[in-house]
Amino acid sequence: MAFEDKMNKLQSSMNTQIGEKENQAPRLSKSYTLKQDVANELASRAKEQELTASRYLEKLLKKEFDM
Repeated sequence: MAFEDKMNKLQSSMNTQIGEKENQAPRLSKSYTLKQDVANELASRAKEQELTASRYLEKLLKKEFDM
Protein backbone atom coordinates (compact mmCIF):
# COMPACT_ATOMS: atom_id res chain seq x y z
CA MET A 1 0.00 0.00 0.00
CA ALA A 2 2.82 2.42 0.82
CA PHE A 3 4.37 1.84 -2.58
CA GLU A 4 1.12 2.72 -4.37
CA ASP A 5 0.76 5.90 -2.31
CA LYS A 6 4.27 6.98 -3.22
CA MET A 7 3.63 6.23 -6.89
CA ASN A 8 0.45 8.33 -6.85
CA LYS A 9 2.33 11.24 -5.29
CA LEU A 10 5.09 10.97 -7.88
CA GLN A 11 2.64 10.84 -10.76
CA SER A 12 0.73 13.88 -9.55
CA SER A 13 3.93 15.88 -9.08
CA MET A 14 5.20 14.85 -12.52
CA ASN A 15 1.96 15.94 -14.15
CA THR A 16 2.12 19.30 -12.35
CA GLN A 17 5.65 19.95 -13.58
CA ILE A 18 4.70 19.19 -17.17
CA GLY A 19 1.73 21.56 -16.99
CA GLU A 20 3.85 24.37 -15.55
CA LYS A 21 6.48 24.03 -18.27
CA GLU A 22 3.90 24.29 -21.02
CA ASN A 23 2.79 27.71 -19.74
CA GLN A 24 6.31 29.15 -19.60
CA ALA A 25 7.77 30.91 -22.60
CA PRO A 26 11.12 29.50 -23.65
CA ARG A 27 14.24 31.58 -23.08
CA LEU A 28 15.99 32.74 -26.21
CA SER A 29 19.71 33.06 -26.49
CA LYS A 30 20.85 35.98 -28.62
CA SER A 31 24.21 37.68 -28.95
CA TYR A 32 24.60 41.41 -29.17
CA THR A 33 27.77 43.45 -29.25
CA LEU A 34 28.00 46.45 -26.94
CA LYS A 35 30.46 49.30 -27.06
CA GLN A 36 33.13 48.96 -24.40
CA ASP A 37 32.00 51.99 -22.36
CA VAL A 38 28.38 50.81 -22.39
CA ALA A 39 29.39 47.30 -21.34
CA ASN A 40 31.53 48.68 -18.50
CA GLU A 41 28.70 50.89 -17.25
CA LEU A 42 26.26 47.98 -17.45
CA ALA A 43 28.62 45.75 -15.48
CA SER A 44 29.25 48.36 -12.79
CA ARG A 45 25.54 49.09 -12.29
CA ALA A 46 24.76 45.38 -12.18
CA LYS A 47 27.46 44.86 -9.57
CA GLU A 48 25.91 47.61 -7.40
CA GLN A 49 22.65 45.66 -7.34
CA GLU A 50 24.45 42.33 -6.94
CA LEU A 51 23.17 41.06 -10.28
CA THR A 52 24.87 39.67 -13.33
CA ALA A 53 25.05 42.04 -16.27
CA SER A 54 22.57 39.95 -18.25
CA ARG A 55 20.02 39.89 -15.40
CA TYR A 56 20.41 43.63 -14.91
CA LEU A 57 19.93 44.21 -18.64
CA GLU A 58 16.85 41.96 -18.59
CA LYS A 59 15.46 44.00 -15.70
CA LEU A 60 16.04 47.25 -17.63
CA LEU A 61 14.40 45.91 -20.76
CA LYS A 62 11.37 44.63 -18.87
CA LYS A 63 10.95 48.08 -17.34
CA GLU A 64 11.37 49.77 -20.73
CA PHE A 65 8.84 47.47 -22.42
CA ASP A 66 6.37 47.66 -19.48
CA MET A 67 6.43 43.92 -18.91
